[in-house]
Amino acid sequence: MAVTAGYYVDTIPFSLVIGKKAYYIWNPDETPAPGENMHTILSNLGYSGDYGTTLTQDLQLYQSVFVCVGVWSNNYVIGAGSPEADALVDFLENHGGRMYLEGGDVWYYDPPAGYDFCPLFGINPEGDGSSDLGPVVGENNAFTAGMNFSYSGENNFIDHISPSGAGAFLIFHDGNDGYHCGVARDQGAYRTVGTSFELGLLDDGVPPSTRAALLDSIMHFFNISTGVAEQKSYSEVSHVMFDVFPNPCRGRINIKYRLDRAGGTQMPVVNIKIFDVSGRLVRQFDHTMMGLLDHISCHGVDKSGKELAEGVYFVQFNAGDFSKTQKIVFLK
Repeated sequence: MAVTAGYYVDTIPFSLVIGKKAYYIWNPDETPAPGENMHTILSNLGYSGDYGTTLTQDLQLYQSVFVCVGVWSNNYVIGAGSPEADALVDFLENHGGRMYLEGGDVWYYDPPAGYDFCPLFGINPEGDGSSDLGPVVGENNAFTAGMNFSYSGENNFIDHISPSGAGAFLIFHDGNDGYHCGVARDQGAYRTVGTSFELGLLDDGVPPSTRAALLDSIMHFFNISTGVAEQKSYSEVSHVMFDVFPNPCRGRINIKYRLDRAGGTQMPVVNIKIFDVSGRLVRQFDHTMMGLLDHISCHGVDKSGKELAEGVYFVQFNAGDFSKTQKIVFLK
């Protein structure tokens, strides 16, 4: 929004959500840090959402809900037959929702006094566990591949869980003792992720072992994206290769591309633009290719030399009438 008053001119950024917000984080746990950290990270990644210590009365305003009930002795029990349990079950079963639920006791120990979410989440509760969690390691055949976290969250009676039923698969296990502590499920009508630990209190390591990369991966598993669309359009360019790596990246962005022109015609000028999630242009490169294969390296600064903030960016590649946009996550 541009504001002009006499000689004063300024631009004020704002966001407008059309449709549902991406997430609601409900943190009834006495320890607010897990949910608050997740809210900050998701917001920095460009997702729209809200945070609260009570469950919102209208979950239909959101595409997903993240529930942090904590670890004993600061945990919150979602009672069997409670209005909160009814609302969450309705969100999944009748509205095709996406739901993340974490808690040290929520899977094995809380039922039957606490609502048994295991059948919905495709989880088999194996045992009550103890205080030996860590490191938290991702699974090779899941969206957590290559992730390995140390853990600073509460660490008492961490439920041991495993996948059970159609569409359920393992996403995390304890690296020292081998038990399972994270399960995802694609039920078809809805999708879920359940863990026994506090995601917001994992310790960031070397990418992809960061909470930002993990939360962004969960949102992609939920089929939820930020407001700026990734796109591609094709032209007389007969073959195109365009890649941005590493992704997530830290410090430097490498942009590699290859173009083969139909009929061997002259190579076009390549234009590369980097936008933040608000659509603001932060960097631009114009480059005449000397051969079919070329690349550009960009350090994590904007066009004025200022360091880029952590979050989601979009790299737009243009050559002639060919255009493609790729999302990247920049970490500090």
